[in-house]
Order: sequence, then C-alpha cells, then structure tokens
Amino acid sequence: MIGFPLEKKVLYLSLPEWKKSLAAMWFAQLSGMGAITGVLAFLPLYVPELGITTVEETSLWSGILLSSASLFAALSGPHWGAYADRSGRKLMVQRAMASSGLLMILMAFAVNVYQMLALRIFQGILGGFTAAALALVTSMAPPEEIGFTMGFYQTAMIAGSTFGPFFGGLIADHFGYRQAFIAFGIMCLVSLVIIQLFVTEHFTPVQQAAKPSVIRQSKEVLAIPGLRSMLFIQFLIQFAIQAIAPILPLFVKSLSPDTTYIASTCGTIIAAAGLTSAMASASMGPITHRYSHKSILSAAGGFAALSFGAQALATSVYTLGITRGISGFFMGAMLPSVNSIIFLLIPPEKRGVAFGVSSSAALMGNVVGPMAGGIIAVYFGTPSVFWLTAALFVLVSTWAALYVHVPDSPRKD
Repeated sequence: MIGFPLEKKVLYLSLPEWKKSLAAMWFAQLSGMGAITGVLAFLPLYVPELGITTVEETSLWSGILLSSASLFAALSGPHWGAYADRSGRKLMVQRAMASSGLLMILMAFAVNVYQMLALRIFQGILGGFTAAALALVTSMAPPEEIGFTMGFYQTAMIAGSTFGPFFGGLIADHFGYRQAFIAFGIMCLVSLVIIQLFVTEHFTPVQQAAKPSVIRQSKEVLAIPGLRSMLFIQFLIQFAIQAIAPILPLFVKSLSPDTTYIASTCGTIIAAAGLTSAMASASMGPITHRYSHKSILSAAGGFAALSFGAQALATSVYTLGITRGISGFFMGAMLPSVNSIIFLLIPPEKRGVAFGVSSSAALMGNVVGPMAGGIIAVYFGTPSVFWLTAALFVLVSTWAALYVHVPDSPRKD
C-alpha cells in the first residue's frame, strides 16, 4: 500500500477481508489479462519478422499462433481446475501467472514461427489462469454478494483486455515487438506479486477418499442440467470474438492511409471495444435486478450481431473504431450473465473443475475462431469474417432464448 493517499489506505483497511482480496485480484486480473491479450494488437504484424512473407501465409500463421495457446489451455483446463479443488485456487492462479510471465519473456527471443509456436503451446499447457481466478473470487465472496462480485471482477477482465492491446501497440510501435513481449512478461510477474501479498484464501482441501479422476469429475460436471447449453454459448461467443483477431490488424492496415503507427491504431480500436465492454459490465448490477440473465444474454447477442455486420461495411478506421465500440458494449453485457448463469448451475465443491470445463469450452472457441477467421479471409476476403461473426451472434441470441434455463435463479425466465 506504499504510495497510496492516507484516506485510501484507511478505506482499504476498513474493508472486509473478502473485499480486500477481491480488490487485489481485480488489479492482478487487470495486469495479467492485459499481458495475455496484449499480443492481439501486433502478433499478426510480428509474423513477417519471423520469416513469413506473403499476406496469405501471414493470415494463416497468425491464426495458428493465436489459437495454439488456447487449444492446449482448453485441453489442460479441467486438469488444473480439478487440481485447484484439491490444492487451492490461489496456488493455481500463481502458477499460471509465473509460467505466463517467464514464457512471455522467452517469446521476445524467438527467431522463427516454429519457436514461437512451441512457446505458445507451453503457455497454453501451463495456463488455466481464468478458470482458477474465477473459482477463487467466487469462493471468497459471500453467496449474497456473487452478483456484485461477478460484475465487478468482469470489469477487470475486460479492462485488462482493453489496456493490453493498447499498451502493446504503443510499446511495439515505439520500442519494437520483442520489447513488448518483455513488458508483458513483467506485467504477469507483477500480478504474481500482488496475489501473493494481498490475496487471502481460506481453503479446505477435499479429503483423499473423495478425489475422483479428472475425467470422472468432468463427466459429472457435464451432467449438470443446463450446463452444456451454457458451454455451447461460451464456445460460440469466443469463436465469434476471436475469428476477428488474426485479420483485424491487417484490415486496419488496409483502411489506414498512414501505416507508421499501425500497431497503436489497432490497439486503440481494440481498446475502444474493451472500454465500452467494461462500462457495460460495470452497469450490469442494477440491470440484473430488473431483467433475467437469460433475457440480457439473448438481447445483447442480437444487437452484437448488428454491430458486427456494420463493421463488415466499414470504409475507414474511424467507422471501424466506432462500430467496434458499439459491439464491445453488447459483449460486456453478455459475459457477466454467462458467468453468473454458470455459477448458479454448479455446486460449490465443484467450482474449480466446473470453471475449468467452462473455460475449456471458451478456449476451444479461441482455437477454432482464429483458424477459421484466417482461412475464411484467405478464400473469401476480410469482410466475410465480420459477416460470419454476425451470424454466430444471431445463433447465440437464438440459442439463449430457446434453450437456456436457470434453476434456482431469483427470477423466472
């Protein structure tokens, strides 16, 4: 707390222990998520420096590099989630941050796409940050404060996704791509320190006799009524969002008359969506008292589809930035509702493995999305990727309206 004004220190010290830990996790999430997502602003622009020269190969390799970490994180997610239920959620968050920080720094020294691919794969295998972090913050909060906790914590996830690409673009343009990786690695290690010093977890491990295999636990989680529909929605949302990732910097470059600060421009456009998304998430608390999570999810999905269709028609960087900002608002409305519904569906003793499974579903969207976006852009052109995204959000809206049911919700849909 060194460097904070006295009145803010007093306010912090007067908070309940769970709120102190939540505040620390908010800052750690902001820094950690910023580092993990920050490469989106410049990785497709960095690929040519790794020996890939043609536009087609750049789009394809951008998709491969962006999706590889997510693929292996999805495969390892249930394992780390189950391990968190046995050994502690805080420990899993620390492990993920430490490995990501060190691997980010190593990425600064990659000399070809194959080395970068190997490092991205290891980053995915040793990941599991989001699932463990969600399990940790929900286990710390009192049951009656879960709505507030999820909305508040979601703003850190989104704000980190906003700050990271913007910061990464600035570093890449002014100091170089490799220096940006080093900066992100340091950010992960800063998150690790914050968690160690300021997050308190009162963890009771599962007894040895009650430790089934990860596969069995995952099957038990998948058998929870209503959860599979939510996993499908998570997959669709991340598929739609990440399909844009490998082509957005290239699309911005095609719209911009000046390519001097293209990484910064792309980071700013990504930040615009993240900023409006964070604003929407922060305002969801009062709205969820009037409307159900299911209704919010369905309506926001429909409006998101319209906003991505508008992006396909953008003819300038400014138009693209405005429409990205609009789409970010509706995505920010969807994500807290998705996590809240999942929380309502799962029993407390299975939160680690359940959030691991749900994180894997989202990460599979991160895998398929960039690959599909890169391939579709090569064969059908960049605007077609935005139309695909719009169609996916139409499916999200329809699926939520027809198939999502939330037992034990305070409101009936």
